[in-house]
Amino acid sequence: MQIETLAREFVYNGARLTDPAPNFSLQQVRDFYANTYPEIVNAEIEGPEVKGNRNVYTFRRAVGTKGCTDQVLGARAQIESVLAAGSIVPQPIRAYLDELDQIASAHVCPLLDEEIAFIKALHARYAG
Repeated sequence: MQIETLAREFVYNGARLTDPAPNFSLQQVRDFYANTYPEIVNAEIEGPEVKGNRNVYTFRRAVGTKGCTDQVLGARAQIESVLAAGSIVPQPIRAYLDELDQIASAHVCPLLDEEIAFIKALHARYAG
């Protein structure tokens, strides 16, 4: 019988993150990666899930849940209104809004408060 230590691996937003130091606590690992991913600071740590010879921990971006579905639906409606405003909306903003709309439709409540505030501001300027 052989005892094997499972290596730690971390996942955030689809990216695989290596273990910076095996002696770090999970919170220290999260803080370490905050330099690269500032929004990870408030992420929840899930796991471990054993995959082969690894313990995989997942950092889930924390997003407010109160009224989340209504916020996303409202933001998507505002995106649609801004895009319907036509050529007065600069192309880079149109491309960004298209991307946000795809993200919002693919996940449950993925938009940050800052993204929703920006959408509201664009709506007020171009469709309001």
